[in-house]
Amino acid sequence: MDQDVTSNKIRSVAVKNLKMDRILGILIRHYAPFNQLSDERLSELVNLIRFVELHSGELFQIRAGKGSDCLFVLEGHVDVIRDGVIQTLVRSTHTPGQALVLSKDSGATTLVARENSIVCHVERQMIDRLISWDVVTSNIQEGAHEVRQRMERVRNSLVFRRLPWESVEVAFERMRPVKVKAGDEIIKCGENGDAFYIITSGCAEVWQPNLTDGTLQKTADIGEGDGFGCEALISGKTRNETVRMLEDGTLLTLGKADFDWLISKQMIKAVNAKVAKTMLETGYKLIDVRSEEEYEYGRLPDAQLIPLFELVKRMDELDQQQRYIIYCHSGNRSSVAALSLTQAGFDVQTLEGGFRDWPYEVEE
Repeated sequence: MDQDVTSNKIRSVAVKNLKMDRILGILIRHYAPFNQLSDERLSELVNLIRFVELHSGELFQIRAGKGSDCLFVLEGHVDVIRDGVIQTLVRSTHTPGQALVLSKDSGATTLVARENSIVCHVERQMIDRLISWDVVTSNIQEGAHEVRQRMERVRNSLVFRRLPWESVEVAFERMRPVKVKAGDEIIKCGENGDAFYIITSGCAEVWQPNLTDGTLQKTADIGEGDGFGCEALISGKTRNETVRMLEDGTLLTLGKADFDWLISKQMIKAVNAKVAKTMLETGYKLIDVRSEEEYEYGRLPDAQLIPLFELVKRMDELDQQQRYIIYCHSGNRSSVAALSLTQAGFDVQTLEGGFRDWPYEVEE
């Protein structure tokens, strides 16, 4: 390839990276809750959000996902047309920016750029997940870098991705580190399953029976962050694979009893909106664990605002004799809050679907 062409491509990539850094900087500085996220969560953010660059006069149509989404204007001036109403969004350089919330019931929304503009499109549920995980990991002592890394690996394991956030925290507390040597067979094909494993250092190879004659053949290499051993625990059948370490390493192991308990136990009590409304009429009180900005945008009547980041420090504001229903935008943050309050002795339940799915009156 021509040297000048290669140099131009390298410069182009560098310019794009600088532009992305600048745009992310605007988002983080001017909009909540991004200015509250840790560096680890911000590094995840890049792959989870969508930037739309519009030239002056250009139109762009967008729909909300399954829940509701947010639009943030990072540069320029955009008119938003939905349900026949026009709303102007301009990024302010002096005050915190305001998000435009797109409801799943709003239908299509049209953006019209009045000047060159950049708009950020984010799923609200994704924001909830990032905030929830930051709160979970904040309970770990500062400086415990290795512990945080292990917890991240538990979180990213395929099995635990489907569990509530609070279950991941409990799973981590119940897991035990084990040192292993090169050549060790951690699990063997045909034996009963008694534990689930996550590799925290080192690598291993997976061998499974050939479908024709049953002889073992190598099917995969696995390494840090990969989990194995869950199939036999879930199915109740014998192991269908042998996992052999290729080098010295460490594993996190979760015993079968704890694995079964985590998978099957409903850790947090949740109620739907209709039941919650009746409970509120019989003495339950509401706690809103969203941000102040979300609370100002709209809230359930008579809800007490205690943002999730402040909950541990403000528990003394709550009455242990009082029963509470906790809500956030979609349910992720309220589950984390409910676990903390339950462990502290409070009688709490969460609102299924959160503010997003509440069909009754709200305050603005």
